Amino acid sequence: MKKKCILAAFMLLTSSLFAAGIQDKILSLHKQGETMTTTFIEVKVMPKMKKEMKKEGTLVFTAPDNLRLDYTTPAGDYTLITATDFETLRNGKVQKLPIKNPQNRWTILRSTLLLAFSGKVEEMAALNHATAEYKEEIGEYVCTLTSSDKQPQGIAQLVVAYNKKTGQLQRLTVMEANGNYTTYSVK
Repeated sequence: MKKKCILAAFMLLTSSLFAAGIQDKILSLHKQGETMTTTFIEVKVMPKMKKEMKKEGTLVFTAPDNLRLDYTTPAGDYTLITATDFETLRNGKVQKLPIKNPQNRWTILRSTLLLAFSGKVEEMAALNHATAEYKEEIGEYVCTLTSSDKQPQGIAQLVVAYNKKTGQLQRLTVMEANGNYTTYSVK
C-alpha cells in the first residue's frame, strides 16, 4: 500500500511538472506587442438543431488586447475586440457587447480569446474556473480546459492547440454548456 501511495504521488508530481513545462514552453514563444495576421475558418456546430455554419476571413491579433476578425464569408461582417470594446457587425447591424462586468459571459469570452492568442493557458483556466490538461502531439501543444462550473450558459470546455515552433494559436474550440461548439482554425 505504501509503495502504491508513493508511486501515485510520483506520477502526480511528474504530470504536474510536464503540464507546467508545456505552459512555460508556450509562454516563452510569445512576446509583448507581438502580432499575428492570417486567414481563418470559423465553424459553429449546433448538434441539437443539426446545423453547421462556416465562415472565413482574415484575423489580426496584436498583443495584448487587440483582435479583429474580418469575414469574407459573409462579406462585410466583423468582430472587433480592444482593451475597452467588444463589437460585432452581423447582417449590417453593429452590436456593442457589454464588457464592464467581469462576470458577464461576453467579458469572459473576450478575455478568453485574448488570453488564448497570448498563450496564457493557466490564466484562461482560472478565468473559466477550469482545470487544464496538456499533451504534445506532432507539431502542436494541445491544452484542454474543462470548467468545473455546471451552468446552462457559458463555456464548458476549451481546446487550444499551439504550434510547437512558433507558439501561435492554430486551433481553438469553444464548447458551450448547451452542447454547441465553435472551432476557429488558422490556415
